[in-house]
Amino acid sequence: MQVVIESQVDKRSGVIFGPPLGKVLIYFMDDLNMPYLDKYGTQSPICLVRQIIDYGLVYDRDHLEEKKKLLDIMFSACMNPKSGSFIVDLRLTRHFTLVACLTAEKDILSTIYFQILDNHLRTFDKGNADLSRKIINATMTVFLSVANAPQFAPTAKKFHYQFNLRDFSRIVENIMLAQPGHYRGQPLGLIRMWAHECHRVWRDRLIDEEDEKLYMTYMTNAIKEFTDVKADDIFEEPLIYTSFVAACEGHEAAYLPIKGMEHLKGVLEAKLEEYNEQIASMNLVLFD
Repeated sequence: MQVVIESQVDKRSGVIFGPPLGKVLIYFMDDLNMPYLDKYGTQSPICLVRQIIDYGLVYDRDHLEEKKKLLDIMFSACMNPKSGSFIVDLRLTRHFTLVACLTAEKDILSTIYFQILDNHLRTFDKGNADLSRKIINATMTVFLSVANAPQFAPTAKKFHYQFNLRDFSRIVENIMLAQPGHYRGQPLGLIRMWAHECHRVWRDRLIDEEDEKLYMTYMTNAIKEFTDVKADDIFEEPLIYTSFVAACEGHEAAYLPIKGMEHLKGVLEAKLEEYNEQIASMNLVLFD
């Protein structure tokens, strides 16, 4: 860590180091609480940062009797809420302004995302425009279920099971790629797009059948919001939406369902052949 800190500053004179004159250098430290705790409960990188903030100096690693003074530097940091030490040395944290952000409550999230999605769907026909509230409520049902399920907590084997508000945002963001002309009088198409986005954001990250089965239970509960359509119609395979198929066929890029797996395969193989002819040969094997 000292090497990284010293690599970003210039020698001004003698033992004084810092950024260019008139500048302030800010170091951002990710996962401040992650360093390993030693026998006495201290953390070496934390102690080094505290030393720099308290005394404005570091020791030369090769000649410990020599000191290097650091000027015009600041520190900003964040902590990992899921792992690491949950108590950071108070002699360090006393120098920081502490800010903690909790996940917004259900009603607040629902209001925010409804306003965003509803503003987009207003340009659709009434059958699709009325789906705004239902889509947000259904997404909220799945989001809260996945985020709070003990089975979906991150572990050494499932370290990528990090489900948070970004997932909610990605789903709403991609539904807003839908264009009114392609879904006129077809609310089922928009509902299937929502299901596809949920699968893309959540199901595609699950690693075993048991987790997928639990996820589909949450989805089945969520689609109760859509009272006029059947579950079999919503989840009918293939449930894949893309924007590149239309573009590859010479049309304007539009986020639409594929016609079938064979059609999708044909488009991808044609693009692969084009790539191999124009750039370099890739012996890719495409599978579902």
